[in-house]
Amino acid sequence: MKKIIILMQIVLLGFLSLTTTTAVAKESKKVTHVVMVWLKQPGNEKQRNAFVKASKKLNNLPGIISRHVGVVKSSDRAVVDDTFDVAITVTMENQAALDAYLNNPKQKKILKNEIKPLINRAVVYDFMSE
Repeated sequence: MKKIIILMQIVLLGFLSLTTTTAVAKESKKVTHVVMVWLKQPGNEKQRNAFVKASKKLNNLPGIISRHVGVVKSSDRAVVDDTFDVAITVTMENQAALDAYLNNPKQKKILKNEIKPLINRAVVYDFMSE
């Protein structure tokens, strides 16, 4: 009976160790945050430039590995969605860094005061590196 209890404890410890390792590995994976934006005045170059300029103010926030902002590139390929005006990609160190970025007071202020007034619609995609 004592051997069975010891064996069960070993199995349980192994399972808990595996679960913790998996959770830690998930938390340490890079996260990419992609934002596709449709402006209130589609194709308006002045609005595009204002969006890009405001967005670039966020390039140096903590946790960022890389950050890019750009305008749509037209395409005649059926698989390409070129209906948006501007897009941003931000690669972060991990999920905690993305959470900190999204809650950063500077990011919130620029988003509220300079970026959101230009936006009609935005779609966000977040994914983890493998």
